[in-house]
Amino acid sequence: MGIGKVVVELRVLGPVEVWNRGVPLQFARRQQRVLLGILALEANQLVTGDRLVDLLWGERPPQRARAVLQTRLSEIRAILDLAEDPDPAVLLDTTGGGYRLRVSPEQVDAQLFRNLVSDQRTRGSDDEARSILRAALALWRGPVLGGWLPAEGQADLTQGLEALRLTANEDLFDVELRLGNHRDIVDDVVELAGKHPTRERLAGQMMRALARSGRGPEALTSFDRWRRWLRDELGTDPSAEIQAIHLAVLRGADDQADTDGSRTAVASTQPPRPQDGQRRSSPARFQLSTPRNLPADIADFSGRQAELTRIEKILLRPGAGARIAVVSGPAGVGKTAFSIHVAHRLAGSFPDGQLYVNLRGVDSDRGLAPFEVLGRFLRALGVDGLHLPTTLDERMDLYRDLLADRRLLLLLDNAAADDQLSALIPGGTSCGVLVTSRARLGAILGAQTVALTVMDAADSALLLTRIAGPGRMLDEASATALLSRCAYLPLAIRIVGAKLAAKPHWTVDRLVQMLDDERSRLDRLSHGHLDVRASLALSYQVLSPAARTLLRRLGDIEIAEVSDWLAAALLDTTADRAQELLEQLIDAQLLDFSGHYPSGQPRYRLHDLVRLFGRERALPEAVPGELSAARGRAFGAALSIIEHLVHALWGGLSLTMRGGTPRWEVDELLVGSSATDLLGWFDVERPTIVSIIKRAARDGLGETAWDLACTASPLFPLRRQYDDWQHVLDVAWESALAGNDIRGQAAISYRLGMLSLDRQELDQADEHLKRASRLFDDIGDLHGVAVVDAYLAMVLRFRGQPAAALERYSSALAGLRDTDVGGAAFVLRGMGQAHLGLGDQDGAKAHLDESLALYDTIGSAPMGRGQALFWQGMRLLAVGGHDQAAPLFDHVLRITAVLGDRHGQAQALRGLGICHHRAGRIPQARAALDEALRLVQQPTPSIVESFVQRTIHDLFGDGG
Repeated sequence: MGIGKVVVELRVLGPVEVWNRGVPLQFARRQQRVLLGILALEANQLVTGDRLVDLLWGERPPQRARAVLQTRLSEIRAILDLAEDPDPAVLLDTTGGGYRLRVSPEQVDAQLFRNLVSDQRTRGSDDEARSILRAALALWRGPVLGGWLPAEGQADLTQGLEALRLTANEDLFDVELRLGNHRDIVDDVVELAGKHPTRERLAGQMMRALARSGRGPEALTSFDRWRRWLRDELGTDPSAEIQAIHLAVLRGADDQADTDGSRTAVASTQPPRPQDGQRRSSPARFQLSTPRNLPADIADFSGRQAELTRIEKILLRPGAGARIAVVSGPAGVGKTAFSIHVAHRLAGSFPDGQLYVNLRGVDSDRGLAPFEVLGRFLRALGVDGLHLPTTLDERMDLYRDLLADRRLLLLLDNAAADDQLSALIPGGTSCGVLVTSRARLGAILGAQTVALTVMDAADSALLLTRIAGPGRMLDEASATALLSRCAYLPLAIRIVGAKLAAKPHWTVDRLVQMLDDERSRLDRLSHGHLDVRASLALSYQVLSPAARTLLRRLGDIEIAEVSDWLAAALLDTTADRAQELLEQLIDAQLLDFSGHYPSGQPRYRLHDLVRLFGRERALPEAVPGELSAARGRAFGAALSIIEHLVHALWGGLSLTMRGGTPRWEVDELLVGSSATDLLGWFDVERPTIVSIIKRAARDGLGETAWDLACTASPLFPLRRQYDDWQHVLDVAWESALAGNDIRGQAAISYRLGMLSLDRQELDQADEHLKRASRLFDDIGDLHGVAVVDAYLAMVLRFRGQPAAALERYSSALAGLRDTDVGGAAFVLRGMGQAHLGLGDQDGAKAHLDESLALYDTIGSAPMGRGQALFWQGMRLLAVGGHDQAAPLFDHVLRITAVLGDRHGQAQALRGLGICHHRAGRIPQARAALDEALRLVQQPTPSIVESFVQRTIHDLFGDGG
């Protein structure tokens, strides 16, 4: 934190951390950290016990809240007192029914942040102010206290700090704009302005940064959207100052963009980069995203300096030739942690992004194929899932073309063989590639190998000291003995260090004896898996029985990313209990924190070797039926959450087939209840859903597999994840065939027809849907027949046969009107579109009005209602009603923006562009259409992109 001689640092601008003389103190419970963080925020002030109870538990305190509070405070005192050479200036007092943490203000990062923000305002130089503001904002590692308090307490305690953080960002943006660094901040300004629409200062900065970066149309569109939001939500208009900025952008008076594409020369440590003039810069061309999906860095990484230096020389060396480094070594030696640390160190040298993938080479049966990895990478680079090439060669060609002039770092973790790598290596020389593997790979690809062995004694001792604390390592002989029992493997050292930190009453000698006992039971000792197994077994044995059960069940279900909802289902327990047991696994270094859901709930990562260890223990230690029952609850929990999400988006489970899989209800506190929270859950958990469907099929649970695949089907195209959608439908189809499940075959045939429709493969769609109709008819499922009729009508409409489509829609409506309100609303909307195709405006109006009326009776159905509103707007445009259509398109734009539906946003902007043009607002029309094109631009044109291009041509006589 840059505090000079400060001994103890209390960090609350993120998950709570306490550092004593450069070493983090270990806390066994999250409550201890949060409680200390509250007192640090209220440093040197008396905080009553009642207030602490309210902040910690909100409206749900435990029965003996005061007793629990006193226990936690006693534990905190003990931890502070046991620190190496504790700071006498840090005292936790009990005074008159309250508590006070006595500490110097400069020891709390929140106070340091306040001081820095205040200090920069007295500086006369923008360069000085910029440095100070960036240093202040760098103190933030996440929400105050990690966002671990109940919402009401979090707001009460942290609102002022969060507001000051926003102000500091605004101050920084002003400075950067004055310094001409608009390109460096534009994306950050746009993101922050979108999250905080009530901050007018941010809105003005966003327009200036966009205009000066050559994105004037986007600036105008953003302003128009924001102005409408102000009117609708607050009943007000932008201030005169903001309107003046808008006028300047319209006139081009604030557009100070670089016209020659020149940039400040990059530092000499960066690999060479093609000239910016060679980049695609037209707003009407596909624009790549900048992916940054590295896992979190290791906070207490130690040693390996020689290897770090060599890797950096390989990846940053000047001149032509491949920049490929392979980090090889045995299991548990720390290859992944080392490589992630390297990637974070070098991120600034690869400004076009960093891509990460775990190739799962440790599991020969679960390794990722290049085809799948290229799909992931292309999506991360901004390629829409519907436009991913369907062959490996085509994906390789597109991937190499997109990266040909980019400076990007790839981390390919856990590779098994060269054939897993060759397709993933970019064709140019501007990218860096970092590979980890147990084997020495890459020679034929021009790679250079850096071999990691066990750590040397000095680095091992440093790592152990940082984890366990210097006070535990005073006896050098005992420490050396412990390190030798760990075989100097970093994973084993981390495990024993965590045990010492969590068990202050254990001696190092005692732990040495325990490791001796464990090793004597092994068949052999090497630097491979058995070393890690011995260390993991030690950690496993001191877990509570329930935590051991959780680890076994996590290993059995074979899912690498773990969250509260999954743990609760596997254990058939409450949210609180699941969180408590996950905390035990974290404290034991068996789980790593990997991030948060958008709703704020934490997620954890299970290391491959830990997962294999859990699976190893599962079968011999489980009682008959235990594991299958746990997996069944996990399947039911995932299905329950998916159904809640579908309900939140479409107002119910319309147009779907429900199987007999038992649902396991998940506490909404674990995943959220709003459509945006649940969509955020799906975005994060999509790989888990795919894994769960595959596992259900492997378990012979065909009905569960198709139930999950069918119910989740509308979500995959919404998120443009067509590869995954195809994969789960193929798995479910094979499972239904194997089990001779006719209803399952019908349901998956129907969803395969939907997928083919989205891909505009009309003959295949017709084939899948007609097979589904026959199968539903064979088993007397009239609802299924009616649902399929609705999609067969869409095939006819797409083929330009609106009259035939209306006949099929009428048949579908007869079967759905009394049994599936959402399905009936969907069909009526399609009938309105068919009438529009026939030029029958009255028929279109009647059916679209009825569709919207049904959606109103359903309540919350943003997706279905938004689509009906869009087509009502298009109908109004067809009869000259652009003034009436504009509010409908604007409403659709707000719905689709909240849900992250880029194609829906583009359609709404297309409608708004036409409305603006007809009203004579030509700049706004062009801005809206350019933004629509930007949202859907792909290497190969989509249907929506073609619509937008056609509209631009019709209105302006060009293709954008």
